[in-house]
Amino acid sequence: MAKRRLLRIPFLIAVLTATMLVVSVACGSSAEPTAEPASQPASQPASSSGGAPAPTAVPATSPPTAVKPTGKLTIAITDMGNETPSVWQEFAFGKAYMRFLYDALTGTNDAGEVDKTTGAAKEWSMSSDAREWTFILRDNIKFHNGDQLTAEDAKFSIGLVTSEDSITSYKGTVKAAIADQDSITVVSPTELVINTSSPSGFLNWFISDIQGVEGLIQPKNYTESVGNDEFAQNPVGSGPYKWVDQRKGDFMEMEAVDNHWRDGASRFKSLLWRIIPEESTRIAALKAGEVDVISVSRERAPQLKADGLNIFSKEGASVLGLYFHEQWRDDSVWKDINVRKAFNLAINREEICEFVFAGQCSPARVYPWPDIAPGTDNSLEPVAFDPVEAKRLLDASNYNGEEVAIRSYPRADVPEGPRFIEAVGAYLTDIGVNVKIIPTEYASYRQERLAHTLDNGSGYLAAPNRPLAGFVGLMRVLNHTDGTFTSTNDPEIDRLIEALEAGIAPADVEAASVALYRYMYSQFSHLTCCNMNISYATNDKITSWDLGKRVWDDGFTNLVQR
Repeated sequence: MAKRRLLRIPFLIAVLTATMLVVSVACGSSAEPTAEPASQPASQPASSSGGAPAPTAVPATSPPTAVKPTGKLTIAITDMGNETPSVWQEFAFGKAYMRFLYDALTGTNDAGEVDKTTGAAKEWSMSSDAREWTFILRDNIKFHNGDQLTAEDAKFSIGLVTSEDSITSYKGTVKAAIADQDSITVVSPTELVINTSSPSGFLNWFISDIQGVEGLIQPKNYTESVGNDEFAQNPVGSGPYKWVDQRKGDFMEMEAVDNHWRDGASRFKSLLWRIIPEESTRIAALKAGEVDVISVSRERAPQLKADGLNIFSKEGASVLGLYFHEQWRDDSVWKDINVRKAFNLAINREEICEFVFAGQCSPARVYPWPDIAPGTDNSLEPVAFDPVEAKRLLDASNYNGEEVAIRSYPRADVPEGPRFIEAVGAYLTDIGVNVKIIPTEYASYRQERLAHTLDNGSGYLAAPNRPLAGFVGLMRVLNHTDGTFTSTNDPEIDRLIEALEAGIAPADVEAASVALYRYMYSQFSHLTCCNMNISYATNDKITSWDLGKRVWDDGFTNLVQR
């Protein structure tokens, strides 16, 4: 095997060198945070990370007194989600900027826990059967137009994110727990009661800002007075920054409020987001002082550090994998497990880590769980590189030379994306797969996923680590038959996901996660590749940065705090 690997190295280098000449196509999303195992799920006694218990007193939060914000911070990344700043028209990859504009019903902290000091709800409690949740809101939060934030706004926002037209990434998870608006009762301006469709021990996580945008709150009265279209042009939230201007595909500008209820005064008065898909252009802009923060590929990070720039990274923060889309269809090449296994055996993960990601990754076991994630089985090993067995399985399968179209695009968390896809395409071609690589934008690929029109097609994502509660919500979205982005239609996967969702006791939830993990490992449900570090480069405006452990947001709000 060592001899085979040495013989393939020049081949992979040649493929990647040629790929570097290809012009990258714009796209992407913000990076993904690392999360520690959830140690206190909802059924444990009340704490900042728990969910279900008798309420405890939380001191009133008052913002610190500080001088007014000054100056400007400019952040350049490959894309900013859907670039539509309303809570039901944005998906998870836009959360990095959305958290500047909005507060969440359930707050979270940088350690990846729900936190009663950081969100609109200062207290919550869950009934013993996990069917009723009560949220007590603060009375000192105002929207940027001066209106008070109330329980009516929270109910209204949940209705928006679960509406038929909503495009939020984890809409299905929230909707599975909250059937309709009749399930939500506004008891008073500061009290909200939610009755769930079935036991829901993690509802407080689902309507937080730990994973997607589903927990963010926008004002009911203002939205209804101006209409959805006008709101998207001139959004109003209660976050530490307010809206200024935007040119889609180019920039987004915000301005700090003088004294936010939670964060006080920000460091920077102006916050400018720039969309720069091409990495070399981002690096040049950073070195020229035109921007202050950029997403950076793993292979460029060491040299940029040697050049005197600051590098901030999260170790093993996400897992990279490709989807076998619409594999339930009778004419799908993916329907045969031998094809799915052959694809996994065809990939040399160690070479990819070395020659695409500059050694800043390691072979992974099961997408979408990074190896450091809670609820996994550490006794399993990543799929070994075995092209001979891969070709044998492919020849014995139902694959008859059909074209397999793989979408290729850069992303903020995987700027090496096009080179990675070229390498994967080369490995698959080597075992006899008819591969077609289609350069595109991530937004276009996402629309194809939503429409389920990717027959015999594939695309990639780097899924971030998250608390155990995050995986409870994620699995329905990605793999349940009813999931918004599902690639599978497997009754056993559905059963295992439903068992995971029904868990309340921590041990039961973790055991259900492990059972699902093992089954998806045995079924080769995705083409799992690597656990990856996530890196950013900054100038001397930023000398420290806690990237945090929220999903799809790398602690960007920490950049502006004093």
